Amino acid sequence: MDKITKKKSEKYVRIIDSAFELFEKRDPHIVSIDDIVKSAGIAKGTFYLYFHDKHDLVSKLILYKAEKYINEISFEKKEIVNDAEFCENLKSYIEYLCTFLEKNRTLTLLVDKNINVCVNAIVESTDSPLFDLYKEIEKYLKKCGIEEKAFTVRFYLYVELIVSACCNAILREHPYGLSEVKYNLYEIILNGIAGEKTAERVCV
Repeated sequence: MDKITKKKSEKYVRIIDSAFELFEKRDPHIVSIDDIVKSAGIAKGTFYLYFHDKHDLVSKLILYKAEKYINEISFEKKEIVNDAEFCENLKSYIEYLCTFLEKNRTLTLLVDKNINVCVNAIVESTDSPLFDLYKEIEKYLKKCGIEEKAFTVRFYLYVELIVSACCNAILREHPYGLSEVKYNLYEIILNGIAGEKTAERVCV
């Protein structure tokens, strides 16, 4: 990494960290870009070198924290070569997401208030480790005969379901707590992404 790239990366992380610290102390809705740049000790123009607006910052912050979590737990993407591995991976992904949100309440509050931003960030993050996981599932389901468009639509809808259901269970525990939600999410997502016929074949 050259000096210019490193300096840019440091500023990017400084903005992300400063924003998150402010979000921990105050309602994210009332934290302004002016507040963030002041806390980060940068010029306002520098903020716009990295982010289009506050919504863009929030989506990138969520991805940054998720990727950091993946690195911390040394999560490794595994190639899916059979039905049993598909089921195991799907269960693992749901478990990782639930644990991540449960351990990061401030981030969960932020995600809860920006569900659409979060879901779009996950689905569209082509340079993220999360996208690698997505592509591995997609590749396997194509082998099972699932069309790409059908998969992408289902994946988008069920990412939104997982995120919103988990946020509600963690923050409000109503109408169901996280353990009850997790127990049922796997079967619902398996059927939704793979399709009922494929789910019957791969579910063990």
